[in-house]
Amino acid sequence: MVAGGFDPVHEGHIAYFKAAAGFGFPVLCCIDGDEYISRKHRLLLTHRQRAAVIDALAPIAYTYLNTEKTVEALRLIRPRLFVKGNDWGGRLPPDELSVCRKLGIEVVFVDTKLNSSSALIRRFHPPEEETLNAFEQLVLTQTMPAAAAYDQEYFQGPWRTVDRYDLESRREIEGRHPDVIKEVFSPQRVMDMGCGPGYLMHLLNEIGVYAEGLDISPSSLAMATDEIRPRIRISSIVDVKIPSCSYDLVICREVLEHLPVIDVNLAVQNMCRISSHFVYVTTRFHPAPTTLLDVTNQHDVDPTHITLMNKNLLCLMFVLNGFRRREDLEVRMDWLKKGRVLVYERAIAVKQRTD
Repeated sequence: MVAGGFDPVHEGHIAYFKAAAGFGFPVLCCIDGDEYISRKHRLLLTHRQRAAVIDALAPIAYTYLNTEKTVEALRLIRPRLFVKGNDWGGRLPPDELSVCRKLGIEVVFVDTKLNSSSALIRRFHPPEEETLNAFEQLVLTQTMPAAAAYDQEYFQGPWRTVDRYDLESRREIEGRHPDVIKEVFSPQRVMDMGCGPGYLMHLLNEIGVYAEGLDISPSSLAMATDEIRPRIRISSIVDVKIPSCSYDLVICREVLEHLPVIDVNLAVQNMCRISSHFVYVTTRFHPAPTTLLDVTNQHDVDPTHITLMNKNLLCLMFVLNGFRRREDLEVRMDWLKKGRVLVYERAIAVKQRTD
């Protein structure tokens, strides 16, 4: 007899079954019930589903759906051998050892530990409490880079071998992007939150789109063009005091990855409050999240990229602020196919505060 939960079945289980079959007797697989599995981790396959999979495996002659403790299955089945992985050596439950001695069942340990069902489950579906605790620890210890980090050296230093930050370089990099913004949103007033030196604002201005901007770094003003400099205010996108619904399009490009998660949430609230119609965001997302709360960084690209979150978490922040996602417009805005675009449209009117 072999026994376990087998949710899910993996290569270690196959090796375990083959080792048991190698003793020369038919192998019965005692499969733990759903209630027991649910105490360990979120159920992936039901009792009968696991039995159907295991029953189809060549080393297994019989399957037994156990709804009691394993010791009860040993009493009932009385196998000649009870085969366990050697990780159980020295820690088999005393009641199982006792019944095996009483019934003459030989306990045999085999070295087939190649994987773990519980580890696989944690990888793809970590326990909610564990996930939340890790998220809390991250969020409460993140710190934002100082405004001084985004100086002229940051924007125009030699480390930027690709994304150069002068007007003509940005004109080439942006390509038809300003025209796409005009075509998709037909904006009358644009706010570029985290505008840097304001080169997108300058390019929009050239095609007749009025744009203002704000940035946390005073160095942005020194690099801005004469036409745009008066329209840039130095402030944080998290708590800037701009009247509600002041702009029909709020843009925030490649900024959120520089903010702690708490500030991302505050920035989204502010963008949604300021916009009367659309919010257009580009940011870098977690490349392979396993939970809603997964957050990583991208220090190899930019040491100030501290928050690459699950895309769905950022989407949730917009929904909770009364905005509806416009995936049709995202397709048009993501004309370079980088997968970083979100477009949201106001769905709920702003409630006027009286305090």
